[in-house]
Amino acid sequence: PPPPLLPFPICVISVMLAVSRLASYAPHASFRRGFAKTTSPEKKKERLVVLGSGWGSYNVLTQVDHTKYDVTAVSPRNHFLFTPLLASTTVGTLDFRSIVEPIRKKNKPMHYYMAECVDVDHKNKEILCQESHSDKTFSLPYDKLVIGVGASSNDFNIPGVKEYAYFLKELKHARAIRSRIVELFEKASIPTRTIEQQRALLHVVVVGAGPTGVEFAGELSDFFWRDLVKYFPEIPLQEVKITILEGSKTILSAFDSKLVSRAVTSITKAGVYIRTDSIVKEVTAHGVRLADNTFIPCGLVVWSTGIGPRPLVKKLDVAHGSHGGISVDPQLRVPGADDVFALGDCAEVEGMNLPATAQVARQQGSYLARKLNASQTDKRKMEEKFVFKFLGIMLYAGGQKSIFESKYFGGFGFFEWILWRSVYLLSLGSIQNRFQVPAEWLRTIFFGRDVVSFGEEDTRIHHPPLGTLSNPSQPPVSPPITVETISTARPMTTSPPPPSTSTATPAASEGKKAEL
Repeated sequence: PPPPLLPFPICVISVMLAVSRLASYAPHASFRRGFAKTTSPEKKKERLVVLGSGWGSYNVLTQVDHTKYDVTAVSPRNHFLFTPLLASTTVGTLDFRSIVEPIRKKNKPMHYYMAECVDVDHKNKEILCQESHSDKTFSLPYDKLVIGVGASSNDFNIPGVKEYAYFLKELKHARAIRSRIVELFEKASIPTRTIEQQRALLHVVVVGAGPTGVEFAGELSDFFWRDLVKYFPEIPLQEVKITILEGSKTILSAFDSKLVSRAVTSITKAGVYIRTDSIVKEVTAHGVRLADNTFIPCGLVVWSTGIGPRPLVKKLDVAHGSHGGISVDPQLRVPGADDVFALGDCAEVEGMNLPATAQVARQQGSYLARKLNASQTDKRKMEEKFVFKFLGIMLYAGGQKSIFESKYFGGFGFFEWILWRSVYLLSLGSIQNRFQVPAEWLRTIFFGRDVVSFGEEDTRIHHPPLGTLSNPSQPPVSPPITVETISTARPMTTSPPPPSTSTATPAASEGKKAEL
């Protein structure tokens, strides 16, 4: 039998656990004050409505004082997406859930509605929202409004982009791209495929040589040469190809030209072809057509050419900047609209030429949260203006090499790749993801990436059956383009294969190096 004093501490611990459990169900401080001696009525909170769940909006939601404001979030996406690692999920280096944070928090009392704001009534301080996947609408009043709806992918009204190209901005885009990559290799492995059909299926074209496009090409190159070639030994390696199309003469203009030159050399050695002065005129179910009428057959087109304003931003009766965003003052206030703020990619600060990056939106969200939390009597914080602090820029170029550039130093290589991963690991929002992401990095190093297809059908895109390239219904293949290229593609002798000889691809050996 247990000692006679043992049940007493067990009972005490049980009572303590029960009380703490009961307290955890209290969503507001008013519930806990029921146990207190005083029962003074709670002061009415101001209604703060935050639109969007991106970098700026999420930092406002997590850092604003919830005891001061009755916070409501409105966004069609119920999670925050860590976009710098989005390209890693397209090839299975990371799991999709490892780079998201839920908007609903257990320890933060707030309201969330899965909807999209379609109009703002500044006079009556009310917004009109439309439910996701429905045409039903509802209204929400506000005392203070934060607009952080971000921006949309810009297709420049080029025919076929919305129907046949894949964007890379949301989690659903990454999932669709991953399914498509596996599908292409499975289709190419069918024994009845001809060489021309395999060549078209296994050609991936990335439109836009910005950071997103180059990082995706680097991740895809790792996936091709380290994993897919092992799973599909029957596929001729010389038919696998990645091409980056850029409309201007240079790529990665935000980075130091010397670092870009080293990165381009590394990328092209990994079998990635970079073509400059190549403007896309049309995207079809079988490839892309350039401005000089050259047709490039491919199985996947990833569109990463820039961003544009969302419909809500265009509709608002406020001043707009030169790029179509909402014009705001240095305190992120919207002129002519009382208690309305805008931040992130949907806003343009007067007198500042800020890049549309996560770094800017994150700092704006933290600044605005501090401003909202400040007391009306604290004139210093109330009059403080937003100041952007440049912390550096990074980019993964494949092959465990990265560009790392800051005001203190810059470089390209394996050490910078370690810094790239370390900075992003520390920037993840939750402890859970900080454990999960490095575990998946180790899994990829030791066991590689898988090619499991979950049978997800992309209902947005319907690719017609691929016929032979000699089929009259297929667009004609034009002679190679004579344009300046950033660098000659020089495949590695150990991993990527030599380029295939196809009249639809440029003669890379005849290209010239463009000035960076």
